[in-house]
Amino acid sequence: MMPAEDSAQKTTLGACGPTVSALGIGTWAWGDKLFWGYGDRYGEAELERAFEGAIAAGITFFDTAEVYGFGESERLLGRFLQQWQQRSPEQTIQIATKYFPLPWRFSPSAVSEALTASLTRLGLTRIALYQVHWPFDFFMGQAKLMAALAEEVQRGRIQAIGVSNYSAAQMRTAHRQLADLGVPLAANQVQYSLLSRSIETNGTMEAAQELGITLLAYSPWPRGC
Repeated sequence: MMPAEDSAQKTTLGACGPTVSALGIGTWAWGDKLFWGYGDRYGEAELERAFEGAIAAGITFFDTAEVYGFGESERLLGRFLQQWQQRSPEQTIQIATKYFPLPWRFSPSAVSEALTASLTRLGLTRIALYQVHWPFDFFMGQAKLMAALAEEVQRGRIQAIGVSNYSAAQMRTAHRQLADLGVPLAANQVQYSLLSRSIETNGTMEAAQELGITLLAYSPWPRGC
């Protein structure tokens, strides 16, 4: 399967983050047996065809998380990515993954350890977008968490920092804390579809536009419904 010509619509994450395809592929169901039944009705071969089909259609931005399939989503995506790049080394594929701040992550070193594990599963040395999966910060504290992420940007292992499921107020706090460290907040991944439009009225969309933060919509087709 040949890659599509580079004519797909692109977007930049935040003011100065990486440029990615405007459409992305979420991979929660990749390797997840608990919620999605991976291994019953579909398996690795079907997912690899979906991966290659997305690239052929010009979609080169894939979103995963360490908790998807307890790491299996990252492992599968990493295998597909390595196999694809052996055939098409000139093709740029951008990967986003997420850090889950629970259950027993008390210190900033937990961020570094989690990132190392995700990069290993993905077979990468650098991630395009590293996101905080949920705004849980009562163990480590938001300021320490943002500082740990900013340090990974300085180390070169994260190209851009994002959050997920953050309210307008939480997003403003994270943005301010990162700005104090000289690092922008690039994105906030939120549920958004014709059936889920609360970000239009709860201040999240307005705050993102004001601060120059890209909103990434998850479940834009209400999980296939």
